[in-house]
Amino acid sequence: MNLTIARLALRALLGQKRVLVLIALPVLLVALAGLLRWLTGEPVSASMVFVELGLALVVPLIALIAANGVLGPEIDDGSVVYLLSTPVSRYVVAASKFLVAAGVAVVLSVSGLVGTVLAGGLSERWLTVSLVTGGAAALLYAALFTAMSAITRHGMIAGLIYALVVEGLLGRFLSGFRYLSIRALAERIGEVAADVDLPVADLSLAYALIASVVVLVAGVLVAGWRLQRFQLRGDE
Repeated sequence: MNLTIARLALRALLGQKRVLVLIALPVLLVALAGLLRWLTGEPVSASMVFVELGLALVVPLIALIAANGVLGPEIDDGSVVYLLSTPVSRYVVAASKFLVAAGVAVVLSVSGLVGTVLAGGLSERWLTVSLVTGGAAALLYAALFTAMSAITRHGMIAGLIYALVVEGLLGRFLSGFRYLSIRALAERIGEVAADVDLPVADLSLAYALIASVVVLVAGVLVAGWRLQRFQLRGDE
């Protein structure tokens, strides 16, 4: 990891308007949980608010915005060639960008989920789910979306298609697609850690752990490989 590149990436991410969206997503989730609890006088539905909204929508969106924010704009405007003209390894560049995106995504995702548990009146076991499942999902999504933002200029669209179509639709109706779902991997890990019932019983813990490591490593390697293919002629 290169601290200078990481610091510049963090400054660029936090200095743009997208940081307002990043902060708004978990805040709105917490506010919704609190509002529902206030209106009904009962704890919110964990499956609806925490899982279907928090894990399935808010966490991937946070990771997608963060991952595209640290790398996508530089690729879009071509300024990445100036960064790649330095003697720093392009895999180090990719790893530095990923760590910034992952750090921001994990902090905001976990904070939002923990706030949802507290505001929604859920049991203490869901705090463990917030830390384990929320943190793991944000980390894995950040790795995948960093690779996507490096591969294509349409990384935001590709990420939305993955989150909404592959995980949201295909994963729901075709059980085999759960093996390709980051959400399912994170939920399986959280299910074991917190002893809660999440809809991923057909995934083994061993597969979830191994697949998670593969996603993390492959995400950084693919991003680095793609950066290596950039030509310093301004044609990108």
